[in-house]
Amino acid sequence: MNGLWLVSYIALWVLVILLSVIVLGLARQLGVIHIRLGPEDNLVNTREGLSIGIIAPNFSAVDIVHDKEITLADLKGRSSIFVFISPNCQPCQELMPHLVSFHKHRYAEINLILFSQSDSQAGLELVKEQKLNIPLISDSEGSLLKLYQVRATPFAYRLDSNGIIQRRGIVNNREGLDELLNDSSQDEVIVDLPSDES
Repeated sequence: MNGLWLVSYIALWVLVILLSVIVLGLARQLGVIHIRLGPEDNLVNTREGLSIGIIAPNFSAVDIVHDKEITLADLKGRSSIFVFISPNCQPCQELMPHLVSFHKHRYAEINLILFSQSDSQAGLELVKEQKLNIPLISDSEGSLLKLYQVRATPFAYRLDSNGIIQRRGIVNNREGLDELLNDSSQDEVIVDLPSDES
């Protein structure tokens, strides 16, 4: 009888630990969903990412839409918005029409660059499907996401004409894109992204 009691006791503790891991994983996913939706579905400012006020890291990559190389130095002289997306990210898919509209209306004043965490083929399929004319950089290795400390997509940075980071956060719609251009940071709510450790 003692052996049966010991086995059931160990099995119960294994079950408790397993359920704890599952609950923590679900809590993290709910946090990510909440962050993506944001308080008003606009720009969600986070502590994640590169610090505001620093010069953005330099990069050199090929724009697969126009088949030309882009570097950070090429973008200086005008404000820039970098939007990091993933092909399997539903909020990214929903953001696409807003990006197209934003680019169409702000093309003359803002450099808008998309960074897709996908290979070139998947990036070209996205371009064709969404009829994009926005510069798109394929980041299949995720090196640019790491360089810019992006953990969740769609994530955006706004840089001034000197390449200094002015705003950052998760963008969900056109209002969020417009909010990136807003210089006022008063009354901003800053949200922490859930930890990857679950």
